[in-house]
Amino acid sequence: MKGFLLPCLATASLAVFPLGAQSIRDLAAERGLRFGAAVDPSHFSESLYSDTLAREFNQVEPENAMKFGPTHPGLNVYSFASADSIAAFAAAHGMALRGHTLVWHSNLPSWLTGATWTTAQLSNILQDHISTVVGHYKDQVFAWDVVNEAFNDNGTLRSTIWSNSPGIGLAGTAYIEQAFRWARAASPKAYLYYNDYNAESTGVKSDAVYAMAKDFKARGVPLDGIGMQMHLTSAAPNLTGIEANMRRLADLGLMIDITELDVRLTVNSSGIASDALLATEAQTYHDIVAVCLKIPLCRGVQTWGFTDKYSWVPGTYPGLGAALEFDAGYRPKPAYASMVGALSNTPPVLAAADLVSAASYGGGSVSPGEIVALFNTNPGPAALAVADFTDGRLPTSLSGVRLLFDGIAAPLLYTVTGQTAAIAPFFLAGRSTTQMQYEYKGIQSAAVTVAVSPVHPALFAANASGSGPGAILDLAYHPVTAANPARRGGYVILYATGAGLTSPLPGDGQLATDTASLSARATVTIGGVDCAVSYAGAAPGLVAGGAQVNVLVSAGVPSGEQPVVLTVGGVSSPASVTVFVE
Repeated sequence: MKGFLLPCLATASLAVFPLGAQSIRDLAAERGLRFGAAVDPSHFSESLYSDTLAREFNQVEPENAMKFGPTHPGLNVYSFASADSIAAFAAAHGMALRGHTLVWHSNLPSWLTGATWTTAQLSNILQDHISTVVGHYKDQVFAWDVVNEAFNDNGTLRSTIWSNSPGIGLAGTAYIEQAFRWARAASPKAYLYYNDYNAESTGVKSDAVYAMAKDFKARGVPLDGIGMQMHLTSAAPNLTGIEANMRRLADLGLMIDITELDVRLTVNSSGIASDALLATEAQTYHDIVAVCLKIPLCRGVQTWGFTDKYSWVPGTYPGLGAALEFDAGYRPKPAYASMVGALSNTPPVLAAADLVSAASYGGGSVSPGEIVALFNTNPGPAALAVADFTDGRLPTSLSGVRLLFDGIAAPLLYTVTGQTAAIAPFFLAGRSTTQMQYEYKGIQSAAVTVAVSPVHPALFAANASGSGPGAILDLAYHPVTAANPARRGGYVILYATGAGLTSPLPGDGQLATDTASLSARATVTIGGVDCAVSYAGAAPGLVAGGAQVNVLVSAGVPSGEQPVVLTVGGVSSPASVTVFVE
């Protein structure tokens, strides 16, 4: 989204619930969240199955079709038909496709488990498997569960054919590391996850997973995220422990996905749970989704199936079932309504560090009139909403979004889930801090404290990336480029923000129609050489808060691509923006 800113400147139990105006899929999109289900393609011909799946979810994962056994039925034989049908369904319905799983101790074919292999042979088999399967879905699968369930509940490593029985010749977690490196080589862009159960809360098993993840991140092993399965029961989950575990993983820079969520209940001989247990289940579903929404790097929630008609639970746990959000007749259960509530009503989470200059993407403070970008804004509109000037001003509410400073809504440029651009109000002048809040559809975040500085100058780059060739024009209003360089003795026009107040002072969000000089002194260097400023102030035609600086290119400026630095009131912009000089 960084590149957008510059253009923008110019069951038998009747405890079921009706579907709402917005599907879970739509609500999740407003949260920037992938909401998925594990699927079996043999059910796609059942219209209620496929219609419900396509309507309610924006992600799918094969329950079994991508595991070792189904995809690799012979030593040099691969079979992708079943998994390919899931990939086709995902593509046809605009859904993300998650891969599961490459390395696991279970679901292995007899040709592999019934033979005797050397470690070198096993290593070659596993490398070939990962390379072939990941390579087959290279442009389709966005994320892989590379290794699944490698730890015992006591935190020790599980003994498997891949680890030490006989293993691929690597001790400890080194075999896991190798699998991740092979997966990265096969698909450089896919996110790579470690996935496990009973490791969602803090404890010995999650400590072991965390220690491995910390080691991998420190050494550059291509681990991108942790999958938390969350096969839960009617007992209340340890939400405090889950949140603490998610936060420490996020602090490593890892994404977190809830990958196999279900809540198994005691059921009668007809597979029906009591209304009281269904209410307990609903609360658990709500709370798990809500805790995910508190962690910006928790990016996905996936249930292990979605209808009680096709759930692994009754076959594995006799007397238990009713574990999913739709009943066997595809009617939404209280669990469905509770997740809708969590997605709709959980307050946004805001961090002061996510507010940055829209020019440099540097943070730390905000200045009066500065054009800013706020990242990790969710919920928000799934489709980009761009503001129009009305009677010469930008709106302070856009598609249900408001950004408030000390309770006052700021003018908005655009908003979409994950990013909002606004103009810091001029009333911040003279303050040392401000309380910032984000609001969507009337639900506000808690306030966070943001430092205020008189100026926070930054130059706009031509590609709105914060660095590289600047958004710089010559006096004929042609872009200055390598093909049209600035000339010594000629003028260039720079565009910036964070330059502070002007005199006269315009209204917040007002379209600048006249020149107005900066209140603080502005100077410019190009290639380290002082260059005379003939005008520094408002930029007519742009929103107030955007600054225009006209500069004479000094005779001593070196030729070639040179850094440009704007200093206002003694504070300099980053030297990351450049200009081509003849």
